[in-house]
Amino acid sequence: MPMNESVREIEYIIKTEEDGLTVRGIMVLALKLSSREITRCKQFEDGVMLRNAKDNGYKPVWLKDTVRSGDVLKIKIYEDIDNSGDVIPSDDPINIVYEDEDLILLNKPGDMVVHPSYAHHLDSLSNALAGYYKRTGQSHVVRTIGRLDRETSGLLIFAKNRHAAAILSNQKDNMSRRKEYLAIVSGVMEQEQGTIDAPIGQEEGVRMLRKVMESGKQAITHYRLIRQFDDYALIRLHLDTGRTHQIRVHMSYIGHPLLGDNLYGKEIPDNHGMTRAALHAAHLEFRQPITGQDMSFDADLPEDMAKLIGEL
Repeated sequence: MPMNESVREIEYIIKTEEDGLTVRGIMVLALKLSSREITRCKQFEDGVMLRNAKDNGYKPVWLKDTVRSGDVLKIKIYEDIDNSGDVIPSDDPINIVYEDEDLILLNKPGDMVVHPSYAHHLDSLSNALAGYYKRTGQSHVVRTIGRLDRETSGLLIFAKNRHAAAILSNQKDNMSRRKEYLAIVSGVMEQEQGTIDAPIGQEEGVRMLRKVMESGKQAITHYRLIRQFDDYALIRLHLDTGRTHQIRVHMSYIGHPLLGDNLYGKEIPDNHGMTRAALHAAHLEFRQPITGQDMSFDADLPEDMAKLIGEL
């Protein structure tokens, strides 16, 4: 196989209830392959192979052929890697929470951009991941699933192949509802828990800023007090929607902006040393894109937030 290609091999055992389906049917219904991906598989001699339940070896198979319970379908998903468009690898370390053939889950540091940009050409998380791939002999396009602001730390998924990326992207809405954040907010919380249902829109003429406005898009944030300190509190949050800066905007809206938030918390009297918005994506649930296994992960607080709540 040429060095500029990557391949993901999938072996799938036909279930009893799938007896009599066509090969294409299994590829679409069970493996969630798109028409484009199926066509790509068939371009290669060994892209779609079947091992009969009574046979030991794999043989080429037509998409219109039927399968039987106990048969094993082997799919090879090839993918061109365009080296000219690769993210430049860096030697920066990464905090790996989980890794398999289809994805890698990282605990992103706070105050680090995810993607390279004009001002962060070599020091983004994507650069660091590309460096890890290079050092470990892996050939993958850097594909982010979901997003985290530069200031936000915590869990972020990168897909290792086009097929996994497509399936994980389809999970994003549900994944967002099963993601939980930890934040350190200013002031004394009057309620131990609550829901903020206030639409968020973009400030006219200001690209970065968002605010609560009637003409904005629906935004719902649920919060729960974990621990109250003298003039700041640790809270846990989950979202029903995924608007830009949603947590930061909503907490500022109810009078409890995040410590260190220089966009929405400029009136905070004491940030207690926080130099970025104190927000951490602490918990994430999703399904492994190929096996369908339910997965659940937690990420430890970074040093700056842990120090403030006395857990360092």
